[in-house]
Formats: sequence, structure tokens, C-alpha cells
Amino acid sequence: MTSKNRTKSFDCVESVREIRDRVSAEIAKMSYEELRQWLDARVQQDPFFARIPQSRASDATETMQDAGREPDPRLDPTRR
Repeated sequence: MTSKNRTKSFDCVESVREIRDRVSAEIAKMSYEELRQWLDARVQQDPFFARIPQSRASDATETMQDAGREPDPRLDPTRR
């Protein structure tokens, strides 16, 4: 196996580490409630992340209904 000496125009690992460090510093001293509000605000701003809780909530609701149980109201995507 050979490696070629190329200069990267974008280093994904470095970028992920920078983002992780920035987010960690921003949320480090938040209480649980502050963190939850912070996450909810980001989810509402990002269309990709906005779909995730709704699809999971829908799946969980359908599973609960299939099992003959009431769904957990905390998973209701319309509650946000």
C-alpha cells in the first residue's frame, strides 16, 4: 500500500474536532433545561434534524398503538 503526498483542501477530522470543541464549550455550563432549549432551538432551525424526532415519534406512536398501549405524550411531534 502506498500513500501519495497530497495537500488536503479540507480535513474532515479536524473540522469535526473543531465543531465538537466549540459546541462543548458552548454547552458546558448549561443546566438540563437550558440544554434542552438549546437543542430544541437548533432542531427547529435545521430541516434535517427537524425530521428526526418526528419520524422517531411517529414510529414509537405506531409501535405503541400496535401493542395496544397509549403512546407517550412526550413523543408527540406536534407538541413542540
